[in-house]
Amino acid sequence: MYKVLLDSTNTTFNKIFNNQSNFSLVEKHNIAVQSYEQTAGVGRGTKKWSSPRGNIYLTINQKKNTDEILKNSFYVCYLIHRFFSKNYGIKFQYKWPNDLYFNDKKICGVVSTSKIIGNKSYIQTGIGFNLNNQPIKTSISLSKILNQKFSILEVSSKILEFIDANLNSHISNNYLVKYLNSHLLRKFRVNHPSFNQNTKIIKVLNDLSLRIKLHDRYENIFFGELI
Repeated sequence: MYKVLLDSTNTTFNKIFNNQSNFSLVEKHNIAVQSYEQTAGVGRGTKKWSSPRGNIYLTINQKKNTDEILKNSFYVCYLIHRFFSKNYGIKFQYKWPNDLYFNDKKICGVVSTSKIIGNKSYIQTGIGFNLNNQPIKTSISLSKILNQKFSILEVSSKILEFIDANLNSHISNNYLVKYLNSHLLRKFRVNHPSFNQNTKIIKVLNDLSLRIKLHDRYENIFFGELI
């Protein structure tokens, strides 16, 4: 995996894809863009990710099959969860569809966007991880959890090495979903145009939708957020 390191940028998204000539690089190589600071970090939908110095901000640019777009952010969440479980003995909680928590406080967000050109798909997966700072009251950092400061480059390099080694590995949806459900947070309310009250979170399904219970019936949602 090739890596581009920036001191500060508005967002690590589109640092590769806004230049047509860079597509030839992504044809052959996964490319990671990292910045020490983002002034307009991207979250889900229209949300912004608070991005002060001291944390990890990455975007992984890759060429994938079109049918892998939906699974990508779920899988990267899974890989980050596995990395910290394996290397730090920490088991994060999973919030559908793409956040990781510790003791009910957010520590990591993953968001994917894609561009389809002809029969090719180019995916950008943004990762925001609170390493040394917790930007808002409802967040937490690895530094806070383990009571020590961390080197951004050291930890981010290890994360990228782990992701790169596993990014093209195939695991079944059944295994991925079983793993995520074993750490699933169910305390949130569903914010959805059709189902936004009196809902109970049940589980993630193999098609990566979320099974919810609304009064006396069950529904599956493919988009929306948990608040």
